[in-house]
Amino acid sequence: MKFSFQVLAALLCSLSLLSAGGDGELRARTNAPVFKKLSRGVNVDTAVPDRGVWPKVQHQAAHFEAVADAGFQSVRVFLPVRAPYESTERQIEDAMSRGLAIVVCLWGAAEWSQNTEEGRREIADRWGELARAWSRFSGDLVFEILNEPAGIGFKKQEEGATVMSFYNAALQAIRDVDSDRPVLIGPPGFNDSEYLDPFVTEQFLTYRFDGGKGFYEDPNAGVAIHFYSPKHKDGLNFAMWTAPLGEDDAKWKTPVTEEVAKAVRWKERIGVDIPIITTEWGCWLFPERSARDLRRWLDHHLELFTVHRIGHMWYTGIQNNQRAYALFNSETGWNQEVVQRITGVRPRKLPKVSQVINGEFFKPDLAWRITSPDLVREYLYGEEAFSGSSMLKLTVPEGKRGELYQQSYRGQSGYKGAPGRTLLHLLQGATYEVSFIGASHDDEGRMAIVLESVMDEKELYNSYKSDGGWLQIGKDKRKYVRIYRHDGKTEMDVRLKFKFGVGPQVLYLDQVECTRR
Repeated sequence: MKFSFQVLAALLCSLSLLSAGGDGELRARTNAPVFKKLSRGVNVDTAVPDRGVWPKVQHQAAHFEAVADAGFQSVRVFLPVRAPYESTERQIEDAMSRGLAIVVCLWGAAEWSQNTEEGRREIADRWGELARAWSRFSGDLVFEILNEPAGIGFKKQEEGATVMSFYNAALQAIRDVDSDRPVLIGPPGFNDSEYLDPFVTEQFLTYRFDGGKGFYEDPNAGVAIHFYSPKHKDGLNFAMWTAPLGEDDAKWKTPVTEEVAKAVRWKERIGVDIPIITTEWGCWLFPERSARDLRRWLDHHLELFTVHRIGHMWYTGIQNNQRAYALFNSETGWNQEVVQRITGVRPRKLPKVSQVINGEFFKPDLAWRITSPDLVREYLYGEEAFSGSSMLKLTVPEGKRGELYQQSYRGQSGYKGAPGRTLLHLLQGATYEVSFIGASHDDEGRMAIVLESVMDEKELYNSYKSDGGWLQIGKDKRKYVRIYRHDGKTEMDVRLKFKFGVGPQVLYLDQVECTRR
């Protein structure tokens, strides 16, 4: 009896929301067609050669091929406010050439919360620059003005008005250049829907264009919200941890429903049909997660999104094989359960992309480790780098030896993420190419490429044994490649090592990749 009452309560909660919002009288707008493409989107949170953070694989055009093949219609990528934009421009071209719309979301600077006047100037200047530089692109390019202001220091609700002044400055700069560029405007906090009202309104968005039109008359303006639910604060952390849903539907459905309800109520209050896109939503995905729980959770979200015409872009589609939220694995492909429910498509292609994270050696670096404190690592930036903006200089002192390696990672606090997810894999019968750009200081570099099983420490491949000697690294930079066919059983947790001969030697390494051929 108790179970039946709980289920009934959850259904009534959902139905009350589903009956509200769709029937209200909203001022109609002919919104930009790209917003429909954002109703079936995915985040691709990868690094590019000139910037990135250590837990990410490098962007490859094949990632977007995989996205399109999986039935998604749009991708979302990130651009730090002070980063060069040329690599992002190539991502735009890669997306559009595959028929995908692309959202470019700006990461702000932490200093802005301490100097708001300078922050408003900087965000306006940056978006004005991008609007001019990218004016040639079609309306399938969308500007998401600012990602999660709380992440750069604006954590208090009373700072909402300040946050919206940043949005307003950026929007005015864009509209002064391009009155038709599609944009997404988020609320304060972590782009939480609870802050749509009162902040995402003409009270705070006062930009003007086309002879006095404003936010409510802007058919190329939509709203971006983020939510991961239910989570810790809801007493049942399914989205961001390993907790099961349980049989009390009301306990997990109510927090999800309320996130959508806040957005619906905001739209009813302003009375304008402005597109709402959930540019981040998702949950942990791992082998032991209940398939039944995942289906129930997905179905509830997608029903709410469909009924209320709310777009959605899963975070994250592609980042690395170990990432708890990632839908895509370089060796096993997409999570079919999630993708088929979102897009209705069963992907056919498995692109050949590198599994290695931080192959360009950005700092801080928790991706690569050394076996001996005698090895000295330096991260070189600028024109010295062989690829992108950085590379590794590694010194092996006289009489010493050691190894540089990558395997399933842990954060500084030991955090590993979702159970059962690992970083590097070798599939039985597959052939792999391990490559890097390298050079040595004195033309006498000596090293070997090694692949090992993390589980049992078994050596799977050693270039020293295969080649009959060290891989000789010359003074001039060039690409070094070794090929390995893995005929043993599939290994889902692999260690990639660079083993160095006895010093002294100084080596330079960049653009490390491990790719199935």
